[in-house]
Amino acid sequence: MQTEIIAPFAPETTETQALIFNLLPSVLSNVPFHTDTHAITRYFADAFPCHMAIHHVSPVFIAPPQYTAPHVHDEHDEINIIISPDKLIYKIQLGDEEYIVQNNASIWIPRGMVHSANILKGSGYFIALRLN
Repeated sequence: MQTEIIAPFAPETTETQALIFNLLPSVLSNVPFHTDTHAITRYFADAFPCHMAIHHVSPVFIAPPQYTAPHVHDEHDEINIIISPDKLIYKIQLGDEEYIVQNNASIWIPRGMVHSANILKGSGYFIALRLN
């Protein structure tokens, strides 16, 4: 049986509802090494058991200034997912290498690796997960 839950819902009224989290708009500049850009609306759930951020990328025709500086997570591996039914292009830095990565790709970033991700063109979603 499928039950529709319409957000926002009453906090923790059942044990299973405690497993459902609202993703709320959160400015990108709340994240170290990131600055805000008009191209991205970030959604985040503070209480989620791991760091998960969903970035809605508005249509980008000309790349904005770099908004993610190269940085390292010493205690977490990270997964980035670039997904779009159309075209979405990112510049991804992994260590000393830079890659142009198109939509429907996933990127594994081992803990301790310098990395960054910056939109170049398109629209869709960029998902960032940090694993404990």
